Amino acid sequence: MPESSLDIACELLRKYPHHLTITQPRSTKHGDFRAGMKGQMHEISVNGNLNPYAFLITLMHELAHLVAHLEFGHRIKPHGEEWKQSFRFTMKPFIGKDVFPSDIEGPLKRYLVDPGATTHSDYNLFAALTKYDRRSDNVHILNELPANTIFKYGRERRSFKKGNKLRKRIQCVELSTGSVYLFDPLAKVQVQTT
Repeated sequence: MPESSLDIACELLRKYPHHLTITQPRSTKHGDFRAGMKGQMHEISVNGNLNPYAFLITLMHELAHLVAHLEFGHRIKPHGEEWKQSFRFTMKPFIGKDVFPSDIEGPLKRYLVDPGATTHSDYNLFAALTKYDRRSDNVHILNELPANTIFKYGRERRSFKKGNKLRKRIQCVELSTGSVYLFDPLAKVQVQTT
């Protein structure tokens, strides 16, 4: 987490007892909340590979699930109005406190007006957060690459050629099959070297 957020975050985390686990990277989620059953401790987990700002936002996202669960009960929608209210509550102490760089704080404030289930649902916030990810020299954001760039993607490291951007996705052709796929503009890809 950003160093300037530690005191505020620890105070919030102590206020709502739970067990926190920092996990190995998970491809399907950045964090998780599980309500404790029959007297068991509530559990929050956050991926340990997130950049400090994404880690803090994810931690407060999951803490908001706990706060909403305690205040409104277990029959609420996971990302409904109760959770949105709780998420704003958990994030408010960090806004305007020089915790986030301005290129993140602006999109974050707009996102908090009506937060979605993930930061990925807000292009501007996700793009700002992605700038702070640790990347190897060969890893790029697809949207930043010129058309016709050859890149590898996925565990199988399949090769694709970047095509045109449609409304929200980028059309790419898999080189081995000729199949067309639509990619998220913020997909992290490896540029193929010759």
